[in-house]
Amino acid sequence: MVRRNMSSSTPERAASPDVTISIVNTNNRDLLQTCLCSLYETTRAQMQVIVVDNASTDGSAARVQREFPQVTLLENETRAGFAASHNRALQDGAGRYLLILNEDTKLLPRCLDTLIAFMDAHPDAGACGPRLWNGDGSLQRTANRFPTLAFGVCEALALNRLFPNNPVWRQNTYAEWDRATTRQVDAVSGAALLVRAAAISQVGLLDPQFFIYHEEVDWCLRLRQRGWKTFYVADAQLIHYGGASTAARAPEKFHQIYWDSFLYYYRKHFGAPAYWLVRGVFETRMAAHRLKNKIARACF
Repeated sequence: MVRRNMSSSTPERAASPDVTISIVNTNNRDLLQTCLCSLYETTRAQMQVIVVDNASTDGSAARVQREFPQVTLLENETRAGFAASHNRALQDGAGRYLLILNEDTKLLPRCLDTLIAFMDAHPDAGACGPRLWNGDGSLQRTANRFPTLAFGVCEALALNRLFPNNPVWRQNTYAEWDRATTRQVDAVSGAALLVRAAAISQVGLLDPQFFIYHEEVDWCLRLRQRGWKTFYVADAQLIHYGGASTAARAPEKFHQIYWDSFLYYYRKHFGAPAYWLVRGVFETRMAAHRLKNKIARACF
């Protein structure tokens, strides 16, 4: 990997920043520009902004160099995972807080300042996240409880997708909560997750064994295990466009990556029996699905 630091003497580093912001970009040049513009237009706090370009081929890195010289740019020579890429930036973060931020986001006025003020006022908070909106103005119902064994089995059976009103899913998603109020939660979305540097010094960075998916839930769980709280801050808001990621462009590939991460979470936090139960249910369902498709092709 090649590290390109374009701002070693910029005001960002010299001013002892309030927050270090890590943005991982993979071929989302235009959305990244929107994200960075919104960050500088809406935030008064002292920032250290680091973009990790994940082997993009669309000229993203060159645009950052040209249009945002105050940003530190790190370039992955080969495609790396979400957690590993963020860790490249976070390990050198100088801020009191560290924020992982998706490149397909647009911060609304004072979003980040509101999150920082909340953390300053709540010293028991290890992490927090904002309210997220879709590009069409509809609400993204982010913030979930930690997965249970029942949730894992339901997910493996596709019951959460087929019957989203089932009680296990409703419990996991805080279904009765409208997201209009600030509250303590188990985990918030990794699209925008602010973590206290002092807490990270205790629990460590993101687990790079998660290529993508579930790494933020694991992080929030590790924070909880060390006595830190996580909050959803409704007054801090941003737009998360979504649908522009590599996952959206390669759904079959990332379906498997999702399940690799999901199963790793269960192996890590529930132990071998739970892991093999959830994996066995999932693989049985997938085998039945493949057999059904094979029979259908043979018949027609």
